[in-house]
Amino acid sequence: MNIKTVFYKTIVSFIFLSILLAACGSSDMSGSNNRVYGIDKSFRDFYKKMGGVEVLGPVISEVFFWEENQCQYTENTLMCFNQNLSQNQGYFFFPVGAMLGGNTSLNGNTSNTALEVYEGFMPLYQKLGGEPTTGRLITPVRYNLQEKRIEQYFENIGFYRQMSGDEEKIHLLAYGAYTCNEKCKFTARQGASVNVNANTVSMPFLRFIKRFEHLDAFGEPLTAPIEIQPGLIQQVYQNAVFIGNPALPETIHLLDIPVRLGVRRDQPGPQLYSLEDNMVFYVVNSPNGFHVPSVFDQFIIQHGGRELSGSPLCEVYEDGDHIRQCFQNYCLDFLPGSQEVKMVPLGEEFLQTMNIQTEQVVLFEYTAQTVTILITEKSSHVSLNEEQELQIQVLRTENRTPLQNIAAKLKITLPDGNEYFYDVPATDQYGISKITIPAIKRVQNGSVLTYSLCLNIPGDEPLCVNDSYLIW
Repeated sequence: MNIKTVFYKTIVSFIFLSILLAACGSSDMSGSNNRVYGIDKSFRDFYKKMGGVEVLGPVISEVFFWEENQCQYTENTLMCFNQNLSQNQGYFFFPVGAMLGGNTSLNGNTSNTALEVYEGFMPLYQKLGGEPTTGRLITPVRYNLQEKRIEQYFENIGFYRQMSGDEEKIHLLAYGAYTCNEKCKFTARQGASVNVNANTVSMPFLRFIKRFEHLDAFGEPLTAPIEIQPGLIQQVYQNAVFIGNPALPETIHLLDIPVRLGVRRDQPGPQLYSLEDNMVFYVVNSPNGFHVPSVFDQFIIQHGGRELSGSPLCEVYEDGDHIRQCFQNYCLDFLPGSQEVKMVPLGEEFLQTMNIQTEQVVLFEYTAQTVTILITEKSSHVSLNEEQELQIQVLRTENRTPLQNIAAKLKITLPDGNEYFYDVPATDQYGISKITIPAIKRVQNGSVLTYSLCLNIPGDEPLCVNDSYLIW
């Protein structure tokens, strides 16, 4: 008997998952929200071999049995042992990820290209033992717009790494915490949550981008890959637009969006400054050209050189608090206080000039029209000595799918105008969060307490819901 035989036998029965959840919830769940357990002695060697708590996460359930399997949850996996299996001495990760495959966002291969393990995940993939450990690949590598991460789902485990920051460490998605759900009383660490309803987009140019110092230098993708003609793909990012054949790196280049958007352009002039002045002279029309600050020159070198940036379009100039200079294919900003160089986000502006189908745009805007907030009170009235409980659910209005990892602020206003503020935990995979409001004794019986809940979301306009309850 092999692992796949065990797996498919279980899937057909549709019983296993509910039994696991019941078993996971059978232990004492009192205490803190994140309950952890000791590793059962039967799994100690396997747990250590697979990276222990650093890779698999803490143990979040007691060991339990189902038919011929002995299992225990970690944050990122469901470890199992079957004495009838010869592979890996009977130890394996149960393929809970494959159960997610029916979700439309995990159908994976939306293009006709073959699925491949993302090379950035390959070190951990190989260290864990490859496909015999991870199971089959379910999705292409893609960007999760809500979680701000690059991710890839396999049958048994999932990989991710954050898009932003310098950290290149590969992590596992919290399959265990997601499957065991609240029965395990464990909330996955920030960034690791399984989020099957999130907006995702494939990144065919990711292998090309990975050559550079920072994955997030070009920003997030704003569109799906668009095939302009056979073999020629275009994809708009926040700061630049890639175009070319991803399979042929030598064809990949950036579209000249600063030129197309009509940014400032100057006439090339003679060289006046040198490296001693922290300037590098870029010849454009020999002997004339433009002076490029050394910090900009260093950024350009680290991100494909002049071949990718194109020639300068103007001399450096001040734009508010920033120092800016535009090149043929992107613009750069330097904020003296932070000593940081960033590309200017021209992608959204360019997107408005394009004539593309709405479904090809992946940018999700949090507005009163796109987001629904539902609040359920424990009771419409509570006594002076009683706590009030609110359950908040945040949904995408269009299809009623939950929005995960959305935190909020809650403001309670008393009749005399005094205000109390509370942090509302981030929503779970069902878009649900709960908060308990302590008893407020400084009001009279019959008082109406009003509250305002505002989501912590990107955007210029706050997204809030107002309501009230009675003290009686």
